[in-house]
Amino acid sequence: MLIGFVFVGLLTVALASLSYAPAMKVTTPQEFGPVINAVAMPAMLLSGLMLPMTLGPAWLDITSRFTPLRYLVDAVRDAYVGSYATSHMLYRALVAVAFAVAATAVGARVFRRVGH
Repeated sequence: MLIGFVFVGLLTVALASLSYAPAMKVTTPQEFGPVINAVAMPAMLLSGLMLPMTLGPAWLDITSRFTPLRYLVDAVRDAYVGSYATSHMLYRALVAVAFAVAATAVGARVFRRVGH
């Protein structure tokens, strides 16, 4: 469970940082909700959060491999079933950390640009 919480924490940091970019670009607060939902809903569905992507059609499974959220969801699933010391878990952990670092960098960059 603890490993799963670490992945959820990484996801929280990444998405919170990444949400700065559209938040700083919209002109009114009312625009933020639709913009975020237009991005978040497809990303959530492609992540395999509701059902594993392997249960869907092949084209959907392939498409979902281009979103880092899928690797985070798969890592949490692996952690909950006890698959800790596998190459899949290492790869997924690296993707999670890279996504969090990249998202934080993007969020910080946008925040700095707006501040000037």
